Amino acid sequence: MQLKKYVVNLMKKLNNYKTYKDYLLHQAAKTTDPYRREKWLGKEWDIKLDGFKKIFIEKEELLKECRNVLCVGARTGQEVVALKDLGYHAVGIDLIPCAPHVIHGDMHNLEFENNSFDCVFSNVFDHSLHPEKKCSEIERVLSPDGVIIMQFQLNVSQDKYTEVEINSLLDDVVPLFDNCTVVSCGPIAANFAAMNHELVLRKNLSS
Repeated sequence: MQLKKYVVNLMKKLNNYKTYKDYLLHQAAKTTDPYRREKWLGKEWDIKLDGFKKIFIEKEELLKECRNVLCVGARTGQEVVALKDLGYHAVGIDLIPCAPHVIHGDMHNLEFENNSFDCVFSNVFDHSLHPEKKCSEIERVLSPDGVIIMQFQLNVSQDKYTEVEINSLLDDVVPLFDNCTVVSCGPIAANFAAMNHELVLRKNLSS
């Protein structure tokens, strides 16, 4: 626990809030912005859908034992649809739901039972106000031997909705997981969402 606090304290916090509700309202504003929403559901839909399919197809061997997948911070749900199209059972959560693929949920307080999912995918770590809580919740709902796939933007100019700035996955993110083993960690070719680093972990069988 002390290590987690130390790691989180090293992260650069980019926004200040009086209350947690203020944080939630700020983050929700991005997803409810009519211009963004029209773009995500319109001209960008196929770009994102195809991009997510490519990610998951490349992880086919890793995901072959996975039956159900949780997508954390799924916005309008292209990653959920991509997984469903590839034969997985998937659900997305976000502060703003987008039926039928994304339900309301808070990444810091996932409303699922322990060991509910075989895989968790997320590319919104930087939008977490409490990264240690987000990682703890992901680990909690993941079944033993389950897989976590997280993608990041490192050294990329961020927008006003970015909450934390990280410099190293190994130093800043991996220590936030108590019961996982690193499968892979490092840079990737920047994809359609400008993600350029990826961390893959597997939950220990003994946890």
